[in-house]
Amino acid sequence: MRDAVDMLTAQQRIDFERDGIVRISGAFSGVAAERMQAVVWRELARRYAVDRDIPTTWPRSAATGLKSSKKHREFDAILSQKLSESLDVLFGSGEWTRPKAWGNVLVTFRDADVWTVPHRVWHSDFPPTLCAEKLDVVKVWSLISHIEPSGGGTPHIAGSHRLFARWLANNPERDYKRAKFGFLKSHPWLRELSSDSPSHERTTRLMRESDIDGLPARVVETIGQPGDVWITHPWVFHSIACNARDEPRMQRSTAVWRRSARSADPGGIEGGD
Repeated sequence: MRDAVDMLTAQQRIDFERDGIVRISGAFSGVAAERMQAVVWRELARRYAVDRDIPTTWPRSAATGLKSSKKHREFDAILSQKLSESLDVLFGSGEWTRPKAWGNVLVTFRDADVWTVPHRVWHSDFPPTLCAEKLDVVKVWSLISHIEPSGGGTPHIAGSHRLFARWLANNPERDYKRAKFGFLKSHPWLRELSSDSPSHERTTRLMRESDIDGLPARVVETIGQPGDVWITHPWVFHSIACNARDEPRMQRSTAVWRRSARSADPGGIEGGD
């Protein structure tokens, strides 16, 4: 995976097809991200009595239900020229639909002392009935705060879109839950993702690239600076991570659809982890 400069390069497009993930550094400005952070901190203060300058007031958990922040116009800056150009490369110029909103506001304060690859809630947000031959939708993950490794960034399985497509090609199952669980049980490496035995060794193994019957896979975190954006293929599986850092993780995620496929949106794609 390589960072975009002005738009996705040819090599980045190859990397996206391989990993299903691409990171765009500085997709929107740090100044815009700071304004977004201010919006979130104001609502956190109102809802949870959190003081940005007094960490002892911060909860040791995720903060949910930030409805007014979700609708705030400051987040319109996420759709910068840089992000628009990158989406043009993936879908074709003007062939995608601007999302109505940028998804839930995802805030996780420190809630763990040790970070490990999670073993629960591995999933994709999209059904197995999507067209496998073309890209009809992507997830856009927008970083509002600085997110370090082990700092709560959403963990993804790089390469899982190709693994899942291969599994679907060999299995008739198209029910969302049965396909998801069938896929996650289809290989020892995938089964280890769901094993309730968190350890440093397991985390190291899963974050190191492995060969899954000829296809590469590894776990990666959506980390980076305020204003960075990650774009993922709809069948890239992801989970919910703990935050073992002192800085709260602030992020948003939403779906961006190809214009001709927008009516295929199954609904309920709200942009959570």
